[in-house]
Amino acid sequence: MNHHAEPGPAATAVEPTVTAAVVVDELVRGGVETFVYCPGSRNGPIGFELTRRAAAGTITLHVRLDERSAAFLALGVTKSTGAPAAVVTTSGSAVANLLPAVTEAHYSRLPLVLVTANRPLAVLGTGASQTVEQAELLTSQVRHVQHLQVPEGTEEMNRVVRAQICHALGIGAGRLAGRPGPVQIDVPLPSGIPPQDRAVRFPAGRPEGQPWFRTFDRDRGAARPYRVDLSRPTVVVAGDGADLTGIPGSVPLIAEPTVPLEGRTALHPWVLDHIGPEQVLVAGRPTLHRNVGKLLARPDVTTILLGDGDDAWVYAAPHIDVLAVNPVFEGTAAPAWADQLARLDAVLRRTWAETLDEPGHRGTGVGVAEAVVRALHPGDLLWVGASNPVRDVSLTAALPAGVRVLSNRGVAGIDGNISSAVGAALANPDRTVVTLVGDLTFAYDAVGLQNGVLEQVPANLVVVVSNDAGGGIFEVLEQGHPKYRSAPYGDTFERIYGAPQNVDFAALCGSYGVSHRSVEPSALGPALAAARACDRPIVLEVPVARTRLRELHARASERATAALNTIAPAGAPVLVG
Repeated sequence: MNHHAEPGPAATAVEPTVTAAVVVDELVRGGVETFVYCPGSRNGPIGFELTRRAAAGTITLHVRLDERSAAFLALGVTKSTGAPAAVVTTSGSAVANLLPAVTEAHYSRLPLVLVTANRPLAVLGTGASQTVEQAELLTSQVRHVQHLQVPEGTEEMNRVVRAQICHALGIGAGRLAGRPGPVQIDVPLPSGIPPQDRAVRFPAGRPEGQPWFRTFDRDRGAARPYRVDLSRPTVVVAGDGADLTGIPGSVPLIAEPTVPLEGRTALHPWVLDHIGPEQVLVAGRPTLHRNVGKLLARPDVTTILLGDGDDAWVYAAPHIDVLAVNPVFEGTAAPAWADQLARLDAVLRRTWAETLDEPGHRGTGVGVAEAVVRALHPGDLLWVGASNPVRDVSLTAALPAGVRVLSNRGVAGIDGNISSAVGAALANPDRTVVTLVGDLTFAYDAVGLQNGVLEQVPANLVVVVSNDAGGGIFEVLEQGHPKYRSAPYGDTFERIYGAPQNVDFAALCGSYGVSHRSVEPSALGPALAAARACDRPIVLEVPVARTRLRELHARASERATAALNTIAPAGAPVLVG
C-alpha cells in the first residue's frame, strides 16, 4: 500500500533576525563565549543578537572597525584561553581582510571561528554591490567552509542550521577530522533590517544548553607504540604548540619561549651548537633557531618527531627518521649527560650576561628583552613579537616561574601582534599583559590600539616598543654582513631591509587615546613597574641601536667559544668548540 502525505501549508522564508538568533545560540552552545563584531549592513541581524546577549551578560562582545585587526584580536583571545572565539563580518572585501589572521590560526592550530554574512545564493554572481565569491576566498587556510543552507520553514531551518554549525565547530576543534584550526561559517542573509522587537523569538535548541549534537575527541591510544630508549644521549627540542606531558623531566630540554615548561628547566639554545646527541625528540614546531635544523640534518643523529598523526605539515620532514604517535619511554638518562649539558648551559648564560654588561650592549633590543623579562612578575602574560624580540628573549633571559609567553609563531609574521596582544589582555583582565615588539611591528599594527568609545579598554596592557629605527633581524642575518653594507649596494640594504619609518609614536598613541612614554634602556625596569599602576593601556618606547646587534652576537659567540674551550669533556659525547 502506498501512503501519501497530505499537503501541508507552504513553508515561508524565515526572518533574518530569527536565523541570526539561531546561529548565535548554537555557537554559544558550542563553546564560543567571545565575539568580535565588525560593523556592516549585511551582518546587522547577527549584531543585534550579539548586543542583546552581551547586555544580558551571557557573552563577551567587542566591536572593531578593521576586520584584519578584529580577526587578530579574536585570535589573541583564542590563543590565550584555549576556547574558540568568533569574528563576525559583513560581506565582500571584509572577508578578504580576515586572511592574515586565518593563516596564523591555520598553522598554529587555533579553532578560530569566522562568521561571514553573505548575500543570498540567488544574488551571487549577479554583480550586486559588495558581492564576491567569499566562500572560496579562504579555502586554502581554513579547515572547513560551511555555507549555511537555510531552508524555508522555521523548524526545518532550526534543525538544519544548528546541525551545520555543530559540524563546523567539531571540525574546528579537531574532534571530527584532522587537527584543530579555523573554520568559516558563511551565513546568507536577505537583509539587515533591525528586529521589530528587542527580544527575537526563535526555536529552541537542545535542553540544558547542550549543542545540537555532541562530538568527542578521537581515541589515539590504539596507535602502535614506539619505544624510545632514553639511556642513549638524548635531547628534546620543543617548539610552539609542544605538549611536554608524558616526556620524562630528566631528559635535557631546549624549548622556545612559548613552550609551557610545567616546572622543567630549559637549556640555552646555543647548547645545541656544542653537543652530539645520539637522538633528538622533536615536540611541537621549533622554527626559531637555525641550529635546530643543522642538528636534525646530521646523519649520526636519530630524529624522532612526537606527533599526533594528523599533521598536514611535518616539521623538517627530510630529516625525520621516526614519526612517533604513541611513544613509550624506556630507560633513564645517564647523569653524566645531563650534568655536562647543565654545565654548558651555565657557561652560555654567564657569557650572555657578561657580554650585555659591556659598554653599549644594553642599549640594544637584546638588552631591552633582558630588562623586560627581569621585570616580569609571576602570573604575568608576555606577548612577544616576531623577528628579533622572541629570539632575544630566548637568548638572554630565564623566564620567571608563573609567567606565560605567547607569540604568533604559526607563520611568524609581524602582522597583527598588537591586535592579538589586545585580545589576550581583554580575555585575561586579572593578569598584566606585557607586549614586547619592534618598531616596525608596532607601526604595522598600531590600529590594534583603536577602541570605540563604547568598548572595553584593555587597562592591563603594557606595550614595550624596542625602537631601533628599522628591521633589526636583518642585521644578524646574511644580508647584514658588512660586505653588503657598502658599494655597490650602498643604501639598498637600508631601504629594503632596514626600512626605517618616519612615525611619531607619541602622536600616534595620542590619536588612539593611549598613554606613551619614551624610556631610556637603563630606566626600563622602573618604568615597567610604574606602568602596572597606570590602569590604562600604555606604550613604553625604548630607543636602541640597531647597528650594534651584529657586533653583540659576534662578541657573545667569541666569549662562549673561549669559555667552553676551558671545559674538559667528561664522559658524555659533547662536542666543545
